[in-house]
Amino acid sequence: MYLSKLVVKWLEWIIEIGLWLTLVAAFVAGIKMGDGFIGSLITGVFFTVMAAVFASLVFGGFIILADIRRLLAEHSKGTASD
Repeated sequence: MYLSKLVVKWLEWIIEIGLWLTLVAAFVAGIKMGDGFIGSLITGVFFTVMAAVFASLVFGGFIILADIRRLLAEHSKGTASD
């Protein structure tokens, strides 16, 4: 029971770190695939945008569920004290 609550609390941080690492990895991969300085920057930015779209589609549901959970917890604390 304690471990499951700990995982739920850490889930937001794990997703956040995973999203940032995905963006950094996509940018680095784009830099390596590009040709020349400007081409590498354009490819890096393109890969980063595409990775952000993909990651938001994959992890967006988890982020929304975590936000709903946080809002419900705040609401229940507000009504419990009334």
